[in-house]
Amino acid sequence: MISSKDVAKLAGVSQATVSRVMNNPESVKPATRNKVLWAMQQLNYKPNLIARSLITNSTRTIALISGSLSNGFFVETTDSIVNLATKRGYKTMVFFEGGAKTKEIFDIVLGHKVDGILMSNITLDDPLFEEIEKSGIPYVFFNRRPRNGGNYVVLDNLQAGKMITHHLLDLGHKRLAYISGPLNLSTFYERKLGFETAMCEANVEIDPELVFVIDPSTSDVERTTWHLMQLKHPPTGIIYATDAMALMGMDTIMSMGYRIPEDISIAGIDDIKISSHHAVQLTTVAHHKFSMGVIATEALIKMIEEGDKVQTPHQIVLEPEIVVRKTTGRIK
Repeated sequence: MISSKDVAKLAGVSQATVSRVMNNPESVKPATRNKVLWAMQQLNYKPNLIARSLITNSTRTIALISGSLSNGFFVETTDSIVNLATKRGYKTMVFFEGGAKTKEIFDIVLGHKVDGILMSNITLDDPLFEEIEKSGIPYVFFNRRPRNGGNYVVLDNLQAGKMITHHLLDLGHKRLAYISGPLNLSTFYERKLGFETAMCEANVEIDPELVFVIDPSTSDVERTTWHLMQLKHPPTGIIYATDAMALMGMDTIMSMGYRIPEDISIAGIDDIKISSHHAVQLTTVAHHKFSMGVIATEALIKMIEEGDKVQTPHQIVLEPEIVVRKTTGRIK
């Protein structure tokens, strides 16, 4: 059987260098790394991952527990997480919200002896939070966070909600609708609070019949949007808590024969990739300096590799920026 010793001999390096190429490739100079990879290919060397994990007590595996694939934000974030983890020498096990409950997914993750967990579907008062803490496995929540404590990377969702609301208010809109997802999730809770705060700051009364908390599924968004547009006095603008919801709403509104923004202004939050498409041009709010998934993955890998050296929680709140496009317009 071909061993790492054989690879080292053919590449003209030490066995320790071969180990570093497999476990921490970025710590090895590119020229040396390429020689080792070439030798591995020539010898058809396949590392014994099970044996290596028993020796190092590390599987070089991260578990990603993500939100639904129906939301483009999670699709894009998953892509950036897997790509970065691969570059850093880690495999990624990916689980999306679906039939299985988060607790069931977490139990599966524990059974695979992962080195760390990235998770985006934690709720504000999730009983699973305490279990994750007690597991001793390094973790980082992203996009959503628990009410108190934990390691997380999130957008300043309160500010994002305020920012998009003030944008529409500045355009002369007074009769604004707001469509939110479940308020047990920090993103939806804080964005809605931002909307309410901005309306209060502008001394504009919120009409209760224009505010909805729904399941952010296609059918519920379509139904709610259709209802709003059929009111005797429909809103002049609708703020959706996510871009994914806004895109569903836009499709419904356009299918009803209304024009955006001539008849109604539409805005979202997240700035997923399709929002900038020339056929969409959605006004939205997001953080653009770095990918949230990249920041969360970097933080998790640092925690994994520093081990007990990490004493203080990693709590990163990203500053939002507004992106004004073509779906919002001034009241004439």
